[in-house]
Amino acid sequence: MGWVDKVPRAGNLYIGGLHALYQRQDLFKEYKITHIISALDFDLYEAGHFKEYAHIQVKLDDDPNENFFAHTRRFRDTNDFIESALSNGGAVFVHCAMGKSRSATIVIAYLMYKYHISPTAALAQLNEGRPVCEPNPGFQEQLEVYHDMLRCDSEADANRVYDQWLKTRYTGDWYSERRREISKL
Repeated sequence: MGWVDKVPRAGNLYIGGLHALYQRQDLFKEYKITHIISALDFDLYEAGHFKEYAHIQVKLDDDPNENFFAHTRRFRDTNDFIESALSNGGAVFVHCAMGKSRSATIVIAYLMYKYHISPTAALAQLNEGRPVCEPNPGFQEQLEVYHDMLRCDSEADANRVYDQWLKTRYTGDWYSERRREISKL
């Protein structure tokens, strides 16, 4: 794991943690990073930092109960931002605090959308470049739901999948997910 890790077979898409922004600007120059997605629960840009980059912020905590869909318009905002940057010759750095859960969720969702692959395949691809990536249990569940939504024939069908998930969604803590998995056996 490095400060700034390239996502394999995804063009100029990179992932990492918050400290890379502050401590490794040399890598940003080397990789020609032009765009940043920050997935943090506080506003990183309010003081005017990092004005030289196009950026968006997804304000959410790394909590399994967070509704990632609500913060990203069901990943449309982040997918569109990444796709636009990459198709126009840019390079995108996606980060959260550690470069492990929130940022990984955004990258996995993009890989699923772009390459029509499952969450498991997208995580495996991401782990080739950054082995520590592992979305929390609630985010993993949402990626599975997103996979189902991507396979729908219409927006109405995708909305039904989302609405059903809202009724049955994960609402536990970090440790109850393991207990929930064991109870299914």
